[in-house]
Amino acid sequence: MTISEQDIREQLSRLLKHPDFAATPQRRAFLTYVVDEYLAGRADQIKGVSIAMSVFDRDASFDQQVDPVVRLEARRLRQDIDGYYAGPGRNDPIRLSIPKGGYAPRFERVEIVEPHSQDDPNTSVEPKQRFRWPYLVAGFGLLLGLIWFAVVQITMAIGRDPELPNGPVIAVLPFTSPDDAQETLADGITQQLTTELVRFRDLWILPLGTVSRYRQQEMDPQQLRDEFGADFALEGSVLETGDQVTLSARLIDLNEGRYSWVRSYTVGPSPGEIYAAQDQIVRDVTGQLAGKYGLLTQDAMQTAARTPPGNRDAYDCVLDYYSYQITINLERHGDVLACIQNAVKQDPGYAEAWAVLSNLYLQQIRFNLGGDRAEILASADMAARKAIQADPNLAAGHLMLANMRFVTGDIEGFKQAGQAAVALNPNDAAVLAHYGMRLAFGDDWVEGLAIVDRAIALNPVHPHWYHFPRVFYLFDQGEYEEALNVLDRIDMPGFFWTHLWRAALSVEAGDQQQAKAALDRLLELQPDIAAKAPDIFSIWQLDEPFKRKLMDSLNSAGLGS
Repeated sequence: MTISEQDIREQLSRLLKHPDFAATPQRRAFLTYVVDEYLAGRADQIKGVSIAMSVFDRDASFDQQVDPVVRLEARRLRQDIDGYYAGPGRNDPIRLSIPKGGYAPRFERVEIVEPHSQDDPNTSVEPKQRFRWPYLVAGFGLLLGLIWFAVVQITMAIGRDPELPNGPVIAVLPFTSPDDAQETLADGITQQLTTELVRFRDLWILPLGTVSRYRQQEMDPQQLRDEFGADFALEGSVLETGDQVTLSARLIDLNEGRYSWVRSYTVGPSPGEIYAAQDQIVRDVTGQLAGKYGLLTQDAMQTAARTPPGNRDAYDCVLDYYSYQITINLERHGDVLACIQNAVKQDPGYAEAWAVLSNLYLQQIRFNLGGDRAEILASADMAARKAIQADPNLAAGHLMLANMRFVTGDIEGFKQAGQAAVALNPNDAAVLAHYGMRLAFGDDWVEGLAIVDRAIALNPVHPHWYHFPRVFYLFDQGEYEEALNVLDRIDMPGFFWTHLWRAALSVEAGDQQQAKAALDRLLELQPDIAAKAPDIFSIWQLDEPFKRKLMDSLNSAGLGS
């Protein structure tokens, strides 16, 4: 049955005018645009670029791989439409939808079947049938409801767009300058920040700094929330005063209506100083704000921690993994592993969940948690490869493949995958710390420690295990007191390596009492450490002289007695 243009326009009007249709003004404009194009006979020309230019004020340089605004708003618009038809629009004569995989609308006529009234004199119903009818209807309705629920769950599992992040939405606004001479610098900072932040796959980056209308007007934070659902806005300025140039960057928490992070840099007017300051802004923003331990995801991580395990979604489970990684309390390992295993069942296309699952499997070997080594390695390798398959540009996927190769002793393969991870996101502190630590242990103290130091400098609020490689190195060099000073920065009381190192270093520094106390705690956490230590040390690819020296120190502390 054909549907006339008039019928389509009446249905569009009905939907747009209904007070329960939750779409924002821009999403309403989005819907109107695609319907108009469809009715004009240009359905095959409805593309992301045309929508971006016509609805979201992007220009011809729009790149939907960098700027996800159309995909983001299309997903939200589909949710708005589904919500309308699930409620007030369920009896509308025409159903409008935007099928996944494109932006052209679809229209279907819905036949409304009116039930017969029991008072209809022309309807003859036997008493027994009249008695059963409500139960049959209820049973059939329940069956349909269960089928509908199953279809929704399956659709959610297989219909996820792997390119859309799960985390907070960040609007990158244009950096401003009252001086035309510095406008190019302000534009450069805006572009560079946008490019670097897009590398973090758990952030939704809205590069509004590339949109002309946002350059020419002051943005209202409420507008950013209403139109784009943004959680944060990043803005900044470049100001030249005499023989100095001041560059500043500010992060606005749009939900709280306050600045949550501010940095400024004052340098001389020479190009070298200015570009060095520009690079420093980019490093500080990406290091301190982005990533799983950055300011942008801290609130989400705390919310995930408060969510009951049975109510956590896949993203909550991944955030809980990163929270666990801060202290590596191995008593939580089983619960975190179960949550991530459930996450990849819920969302098989969630690349980062597969990546962290690989690491959790490897921790069973790395931290002496039991299980068949060959089966664990096979599972870890499979999970890392699924992460890369789901998202080839996810640094964490390549990092976990590198970690997998490191455990098996394939140092060249480890370096190849690790370098790929760093290249994909050179400002992700977690990637740098994992790769740098293993590089240091494998065969290059100097370069490995330099990479770890960079990870620490990028984000002062980093997991304390980032300091362990320096402890290993100082022990190797015989600088036991300095190694103990570094160990004091590590607040990980539930992690056995903390007490292992305190026992070994204390005995070498001449403090037998402290060594004995640390050893007692180590044995509480790892009762069979004396037998398992050689295998645990070998996993880290430490050379034989280092392993013998460390075992000798532990035995001197009383491990062998």
